[in-house]
Amino acid sequence: MSLLKPFIAWTVSSYSCHHTAKVFLTEVSALTLVLTPVSAAAVLSLVQLLCCCLVTKVSQDKSVIVDDAKKTKTTTKDYKACYYVAMTMHVLSTFLTNWSLARMEAASTLAIKLTEPMVSAIVQWMWLREGLNCHMCVSLPLVVGGALVFVSDDVTLVQQAVTSGVMLAMASNVLLAVRNVAIKGLHSGKLNVSLRWMGWNRMGMTAGVYFVIMASSSTLAIRRVLSPGTSLAVTSLLLSGAFHVTYSLISTSVILHALDVVSHAMANVIKRMLVVALLYVSGSRSASGVNAAGLAVASVGLAVYVRGKAAVKPESWRCCPVGANIKGHVYRKLTASNGRCQVLAAALISAALCLSLTSINTLRPLHLTLGYLGADDDQQSLPLTPETQSAPFGLNWPRPPHNATLLSQWAEFLSLDYTQHPFDTDRLAPTLHTNDEVVWEIQRLHVRVLTSLLGGRRHAMLMDFATYENKGDPAITGGQVALLKRLNVTIVFSCSTGRCNDDNLKKAREISNGYNSTSLIILLQGGGNLVGYSIADIIREKILNRFPDFPTLLFSQSIWLHKGNQAHLNKCREIYSHKENLTIFLRDRQSLGLAQKHFPGTKLMLMPDMAFGLGCVPRTMPPTLDIVWIKRSDNESSGYKVPEIPTNLSVYVGDWLKWKTNKGKTPMETSFLIAFNGLSFLQRGRVVITDRLHGHILSVLLGIPHVLIDNPPYFKLSSFRRSWTAGLSNTVLVTTGEEALEQAQQLLQRYESSLPSIMTYY
Repeated sequence: MSLLKPFIAWTVSSYSCHHTAKVFLTEVSALTLVLTPVSAAAVLSLVQLLCCCLVTKVSQDKSVIVDDAKKTKTTTKDYKACYYVAMTMHVLSTFLTNWSLARMEAASTLAIKLTEPMVSAIVQWMWLREGLNCHMCVSLPLVVGGALVFVSDDVTLVQQAVTSGVMLAMASNVLLAVRNVAIKGLHSGKLNVSLRWMGWNRMGMTAGVYFVIMASSSTLAIRRVLSPGTSLAVTSLLLSGAFHVTYSLISTSVILHALDVVSHAMANVIKRMLVVALLYVSGSRSASGVNAAGLAVASVGLAVYVRGKAAVKPESWRCCPVGANIKGHVYRKLTASNGRCQVLAAALISAALCLSLTSINTLRPLHLTLGYLGADDDQQSLPLTPETQSAPFGLNWPRPPHNATLLSQWAEFLSLDYTQHPFDTDRLAPTLHTNDEVVWEIQRLHVRVLTSLLGGRRHAMLMDFATYENKGDPAITGGQVALLKRLNVTIVFSCSTGRCNDDNLKKAREISNGYNSTSLIILLQGGGNLVGYSIADIIREKILNRFPDFPTLLFSQSIWLHKGNQAHLNKCREIYSHKENLTIFLRDRQSLGLAQKHFPGTKLMLMPDMAFGLGCVPRTMPPTLDIVWIKRSDNESSGYKVPEIPTNLSVYVGDWLKWKTNKGKTPMETSFLIAFNGLSFLQRGRVVITDRLHGHILSVLLGIPHVLIDNPPYFKLSSFRRSWTAGLSNTVLVTTGEEALEQAQQLLQRYESSLPSIMTYY
């Protein structure tokens, strides 16, 4: 089992190297547009290769003894040629690998890398004239094909993932295969790439420089001299260099020393599958039955390959040492039996680990459900997932309910893949009775569904976000940004409604050239302006036409149909129908029904409003009024009358459009300022009456008892409430002003003991 420990170290260091490299490339792309993907890849490669030069050397390998009778007559010149070829190929392959990482997601690069055994077999045949036997011809397609299916997030994207990175990643494959063959030539001449001993002083100095740079960048980030992204980029760059040296040394000096070139490539496939399996069990990816089938096919191919290797003559294995008698300095050769056992053991153990991890992942939904049921009052037993982790921006995201009976009854629903049940998402929410429970359930849906739709993508463009004084739309923007932050998605471009013009969309298109459809998603602002406000649909049409090749998500919308927009409805049918790359969230069943009728051929989902992404918001100021009454005066209003207000009540009646907000330094800051100004507007009342949907939603987030006035004949508020907030005990739905005032007074009486008292300002 002497290969097992190096194999594990190889797997861990390889994963760490590529992960930190991707973090660096992602952070750099988010920090500056000056550094192109190829420039960022060049910087990363330079650091990695510099680390290699500092700590590695080519030395005499005393662990290999070649019989004099069989010693080749390769000259020193030949060894130098092998060395220069190996080093050149290593430099070029490192750069191309990093460039492919900068151009697309790591998953796509990984998919290409899985074809390495085939490329290695061809190179080995061309260089060393080693023929391809039947076992190899059968096993290689099985292993490569099965591995591609196993690592894919979406099997339908396998072909897309392969073709999108073929030029860079396949070129890297070829170069790595040539490098490995050249290094095998060095091994045959008793030469090996090994660690350079620099002495304790130089080693300490190198480690000290590393530590000082990382500590300095972290300190500057804490003091806000540098941005956190810059600090993370510096740290990940240095760590990637260290991990690159580690896994390269293990790969060339240990694994490649013990195996031939094709077997080394096969071990590489196992290593990458193991990394993906670790991602599955950690919850970073989700496994399907098709993924498991891919693993089974790859395992069959691996068994065929090992079987074929067992039939190879013992002589072909003798250049591979497994150990030495240190006391007598007598080194023994690896016999055919030992070699077969080593390879077979490492392969079977790795495959078993993959199978075990995948099996564990199939139990993950049950494990999470049991975790909820077994959690104590402070929820310490809950796993740290996107649903329970700390919220950014100081927001407060509720934890799962303490009601074990409720969670047990709904365990099956909680484990659903809602993208496969897009119209059943509102089954649980209306049965919940507290604000925290409702907000938790809605956020859980947001996280679960968006994670699935992202499919591993970590970059997004947020289009058409709101910076106008209708407080609800900026609140939607805030919720969207908070959700993306929660899912570690980087916004690489954004434009507010007034700035999504042709020039900025052209700039966005240029930025998108640095990504592909497996790494970038286009996100469109949610709200209540689908069909009802033509200008919003025209902007979205421009965006959809600019990015037809990227997946696009229109966040939760309501459809407002009225007599004046019947002609525009025909235009909307053209814009939104039969769009394979478009997904539309509808935030109430009435809008969902209209979308199903008018937008065929486009993916639709029933999903709650995105403003819930802000989470629960505690009161931060005492009320100054008994009732704050939001009364809109536009065409969406039902035109109800405000009754006479009793003299013993202090009531403000008006729309929050006139409650002005200071502008921020950027449009996004302005959007957040408007959203939180809306929260301040509502906190002035002990209770709230509202005919605006987001007066209702933000009151839910604040925990303020309130009355909703519906707007017949459109029924925008009641339709939303039926799907998501019908169970709340501190909200009431009415249709007239008289009913609203009466119910508000009853709420004041019912919650008198828990509502804050009015502060009088003199």
